[in-house]
Amino acid sequence: MPAPNRTMYAVLGFLCRRPMSGYDLKKAVEQSVGNFWKESYGQLYPILKRLSDDGLASKTDAGAGGKRTRHLYSITPAGRDALRRWLEEATEPQQLRNELLLKLFFGGRGDAAWSRRQVEQARERLVADLARYKSIHERLQREQSGDVDFEFWTITLRYGERDAQALIDWCDETITALGRAASRQSQRS
Repeated sequence: MPAPNRTMYAVLGFLCRRPMSGYDLKKAVEQSVGNFWKESYGQLYPILKRLSDDGLASKTDAGAGGKRTRHLYSITPAGRDALRRWLEEATEPQQLRNELLLKLFFGGRGDAAWSRRQVEQARERLVADLARYKSIHERLQREQSGDVDFEFWTITLRYGERDAQALIDWCDETITALGRAASRQSQRS
């Protein structure tokens, strides 16, 4: 049996806030859960259709936005119930697939200097992520501090901040260790 599509619950969560078009949903995902829950834009419309077909969301025409009719989706009472039931379910363990760790695991078969550069690049990305999270946090405090979801949003944001900082620390340790490995490799050559 295929695993259930958890993204449908993310969509239901957004629809709890307000009716949204597919484009509205795409923007909301990019500005929030897209930091930790990746979903392609092309998957959002089929999910909206499925939710509508299953009676978990309703679709209304909101007038033409150019050449196409703009559809707004709203959560139904059945959709709210489905979201509540999912929120109460046990969370599935996260499946880790990390190409950097895979390359490092087999790194003894290559050049340690190349491994070090890859970790340095990963560190740069993490520093940028950390800065982005801090910027989001500041914006939320300015614009959304009174929102019923504010505390929950900042909880997920703090996870991202802490995760990025811990990985930056790991990168620093790893860069030092790979520097030693590169020195040993050059001595053997």
